[in-house]
Amino acid sequence: MFRRALVLSRLDREEAVRLAGKLAAQLEKAKVKVQYEAGLAERLGVKGVDPSRAEADLAVIVGGDGTVLRAVHMLQHGIPLFTVSMGRVGFLGEAAPGEASSFLQEVLKGRYVEDKQFMVEADVKGLPPALNEIKIGSEKPKHMVELSVYVGDFKLARDKVDAVLVSTPSGASAYAFSVGGSLIDPRLETLVIAPVYPLSANFKPYVVPSSVEVTVKPEGETPLLVVADGLETKRLLPPRNVRVKRSRRHVIFLRRGFTFYERIKRRLSVSCL
Repeated sequence: MFRRALVLSRLDREEAVRLAGKLAAQLEKAKVKVQYEAGLAERLGVKGVDPSRAEADLAVIVGGDGTVLRAVHMLQHGIPLFTVSMGRVGFLGEAAPGEASSFLQEVLKGRYVEDKQFMVEADVKGLPPALNEIKIGSEKPKHMVELSVYVGDFKLARDKVDAVLVSTPSGASAYAFSVGGSLIDPRLETLVIAPVYPLSANFKPYVVPSSVEVTVKPEGETPLLVVADGLETKRLLPPRNVRVKRSRRHVIFLRRGFTFYERIKRRLSVSCL
């Protein structure tokens, strides 16, 4: 039974703020102590908290994938996420707005499945693990950088690219998918290595086991930016390599069941499904 919940929402859509308030009221009626992220609290006229300091055993997130990713990077590790999709695509969200109240009721009764998604991390001080991907590229916008990519000790590719992504199965449906990567069933514990606008047509995305370490080596003097989920950035100077591997950290989503293909079909309307 959940006892303390933190409620977060995207703030640029009034309907998201209203729904977050409605779900908070539902939680309070069920005797769950509710805390509000500071920005949402200001909109609702209640007291807010810093999400990184919140003592909660459930997070209720109303918004798109960007809202979910920001919450993941703010929250303490291990808090289960109840997600309502109110974004343009919404791979990470479980419930549609019209389903949110009924699914929350089921969750409060213990009728849910935990979907644990592993994260990836780079050996860069101060850069947190990423749920979707680690991106390594030039610090200069619209400038290519020459990189070599290794899987373990094997040199996979050397090419000029805008960037290289090392993605989780969660991220395979996001940035990596947009640059030609495959959708990955999350039950397959893999990483996706995806080049962003490679100069050579021969550097294609690769799917590799999540047990391997991926090393990205700069082949010039251009400073690199290493980015976690498009949110956290660190600058590196060559010849510093970047090693990316599976993290011990997970993100726990509350689902109605195994809904991956349903979410793919509903969010993207992929014709082949």
